Amino acid sequence: MFEAELRELGLTSNEIKVYLALLRHTALNPTRLAEVTGLHRSYIYDTLDRLLERGIVNTVLVGKKKHYQAQDPKVLRDGVEMQLKQLDQVLPQLSQLFTEQKEETRIELHKGRRAFRTMLKDIAANVRHNDTILILSVDEDFASTVEPIYLKQYFTVLQENDTKERIVIAEGGTRLPEPHIDYREIDPAAFGGTMTTIHQNKVYLFHRGDPMHLIVIESQRIADSHRKQFEFLWNLARP
Repeated sequence: MFEAELRELGLTSNEIKVYLALLRHTALNPTRLAEVTGLHRSYIYDTLDRLLERGIVNTVLVGKKKHYQAQDPKVLRDGVEMQLKQLDQVLPQLSQLFTEQKEETRIELHKGRRAFRTMLKDIAANVRHNDTILILSVDEDFASTVEPIYLKQYFTVLQENDTKERIVIAEGGTRLPEPHIDYREIDPAAFGGTMTTIHQNKVYLFHRGDPMHLIVIESQRIADSHRKQFEFLWNLARP
């Protein structure tokens, strides 16, 4: 008994045997410890040195000979509490490193006739002054007919925040007469059947169909990757 708990505290099998022997027998010399634990005397000395370093064993003189005795087991708790205090001191810095290296990626799926409305409302709710929204393969005829009321509200929010939209559409596509939108055109072969919108740290993938589908990916790394792809197509497109 107790071996598993002591092992969780970082003690080795030999350290546990010696420590428990000292708890049960008060003070013992290395020879007697070897007899009680069944360990070779060379292991006993190495183990005692490590237990002394941990501060859970000390030495006493018995008849001018060095003996070893266990400290009050409460020092085990004191040691753990000291480690926790040390960890608490560096935990903010460690957490910052974790956040920087382990960005969480959140993915949402929306399906149904309100999927396009969901995208408009989410962007409008998070837009900031002087934002820029990037859009690929948008069907402007569809956008203006499927959610006309919400699209109007969306444009109002963008204009109030001086937010611009840069949109790459297929050659000959419809252009909405909105002053905040900058259009460019490219060969329709460059597009698939999905509309891609990039805003801040989110990518919106909207597929027109029955039913409509919207995938929202929240990740700065993924959003930046899509931005690079957009800029590549933007530079190839013509006004």
